[in-house]
Amino acid sequence: EKAPAAKQDDPASEKEVINTFQTLRQEASQLFSKINELENEKAEHALVIDAIKDLDPKRKCFRLIGGVLVERTVEEVLPAVQKNRDGLSAVIEKLTQQRDDKVDRVEYLQKKYKIRVRGEEYPEDEENDGEAGKQGVLA
Repeated sequence: EKAPAAKQDDPASEKEVINTFQTLRQEASQLFSKINELENEKAEHALVIDAIKDLDPKRKCFRLIGGVLVERTVEEVLPAVQKNRDGLSAVIEKLTQQRDDKVDRVEYLQKKYKIRVRGEEYPEDEENDGEAGKQGVLA
């Protein structure tokens, strides 16, 4: 299951492990934010589609393109908004895959090097109470 995350070269030193771990966590966090932003934009597109789909195709419709409000008709705007929504879905899917790959890599490094993050629970603490001799890296 963790094979894809393990394929990348493992960092050599403890400092490299921590730097790689922190960089991956930061990148995953940025991807979470970007995905959330795009999901909100996709929801706005869906609202617009729902609002204009039943209107007369020849009716005036205004669309903001590059900061300029342009007058079009519903029949011109609706397909463009649907195409944009579909494009957002594709981008979200790609970013979600990238995020999942980074999260897998972070979890792989966390388990392999027993990395503990300040303020977070370590999932194996309850299981390993009797193994106090194990050392880990604190990030």
